[in-house]
Amino acid sequence: MAPKQLPILSDYDISPVTGFLPVEEPLQILPDPYFAPWEEVFQQFNGLLLASRLRQRAQELPVLDASRLKTKAEQRRAYLILCMLSHAYVWGKHEVAADVLPASLSVPWKKVADMLELQPVLTHAAVVLWNWRLLYKDGPRDLSNLNTLATLSGSSDESWFYLVTTAIEATGAPVLSKILNAIQLVRDEDTAGLVQELHGIRGIIEELVAVLRRMFERCDPYVFYWKVRPYLAGWENMAEAGLPNGVKYEGVDNGEYKKLAGGSAAQSSLIHALDIAFGVEHHPTGFRPNKTGESKAGSGNTREYVNGTSGYTSAINGTKQTTSSPPSNFIQKMRFYMPGPHRNFLTHLTEVANIRAFVINKTAETENGNRSEDVKNLIAVFDECVHQIKVFRDVHIQMVTLYIVMQANRGPSISHGGFAHQPQAQTPQPEANGDSHTAANGNGIEAPGSSTKGSSILYPQKVIFGAPYGLAKKQEKGNNVVRGTGGTDLIPFLRQSRDETNESKIVPAPAFARRKSSVGLN
Repeated sequence: MAPKQLPILSDYDISPVTGFLPVEEPLQILPDPYFAPWEEVFQQFNGLLLASRLRQRAQELPVLDASRLKTKAEQRRAYLILCMLSHAYVWGKHEVAADVLPASLSVPWKKVADMLELQPVLTHAAVVLWNWRLLYKDGPRDLSNLNTLATLSGSSDESWFYLVTTAIEATGAPVLSKILNAIQLVRDEDTAGLVQELHGIRGIIEELVAVLRRMFERCDPYVFYWKVRPYLAGWENMAEAGLPNGVKYEGVDNGEYKKLAGGSAAQSSLIHALDIAFGVEHHPTGFRPNKTGESKAGSGNTREYVNGTSGYTSAINGTKQTTSSPPSNFIQKMRFYMPGPHRNFLTHLTEVANIRAFVINKTAETENGNRSEDVKNLIAVFDECVHQIKVFRDVHIQMVTLYIVMQANRGPSISHGGFAHQPQAQTPQPEANGDSHTAANGNGIEAPGSSTKGSSILYPQKVIFGAPYGLAKKQEKGNNVVRGTGGTDLIPFLRQSRDETNESKIVPAPAFARRKSSVGLN
């Protein structure tokens, strides 16, 4: 039986030059005057949000017919607009989260999302793939020549956050053709050619790491955590943020509540493609496969499961639990938040991926004999590629620690942003009439029953009349769960993803670390 044909990038709305980014710049305005009401609100978007009038203005919008969007470019522009308006509507500006989205937003948003085979929630595709423009039309798609079309906060820090990720997508675009070339070289059993192709892939992954490190340059951790990140959150696992039931979409699916994950780096098809190419397998957070075929109790919160007729078995604190279906895999679930063609490409790529299996076979064939230089080089460069994916995830964990975990632990009263930890400023205490101390909100109005310790009128998110303020909140003592915008318990998820990457190496990690590499691995 002939092997399955390799995917053709253009069949999946992918370019060998720009990758998952569109070849043409995203539209900066919808050309049909019919959609002028959306564009008008979007032009005033940041001002309306700042004045706490966005919700009122959105409710006044007509329910427009999204079927009049004729091209993919128009649909993507509409999706970006509706994502930003809807997330701003739900989370507000120092307002209680709204759990009902008006039909003026929800009905066309669902329609456009269906057109693009996406979910009606803010995604990586909206703010990264379709939210950029070139400063110079003949210039490169890199950080020296990119700007955003829109931000939720109006800050340059938010723009930089998106643009670094857009630049990662652009930098990684050539790796897709190289992966397909490598798969074909495996089919041809061309070991020397495969080694050369993998060297090229390794170099591109190293470039991705270098671009990711640039996030620290112009995105302040304090601004990101308190001013930007709350709007990126979805409404899954967001009870503590004020949305225990999710969000009701008026006029959609009989007005049922939806629980959808927000924008996440796990929605990048580029990173998924690298995982598939190198055989990196991800499992539900806290669950690890029991390769012996028998369930066994784990220590602490370690869980192991067996995929078999007896179901999935986990062990928590030594107590076995069995379910008839596999636990939810967050990374796999994130594919449903990708554009349909990109998701279908990953499915096709999974069906033809053969690189790791080929390297394992070559390793086994020569295990008891002398290995040729080609096989030695093959094992070395394969593991170096995997190692660079791990390094990418290491940097991401460092970033999450600085931008999210440390900000959550410190709280909002940091005088000079998130980089420097300053002593908390004390707000002067009122003494007149012997009244009990109260905290002032952003309008200078005292919030009854609120302590002013460690807060000031410059940081009203510290106290908002006791209302939830999305994900922007100080971590409470005893609560070790830091939610990602996708709803995950963030740090355990990221660490497990990193460790699973490392486990895909052919040579165990300790031996790999001692081996002198042809490149300076971190």
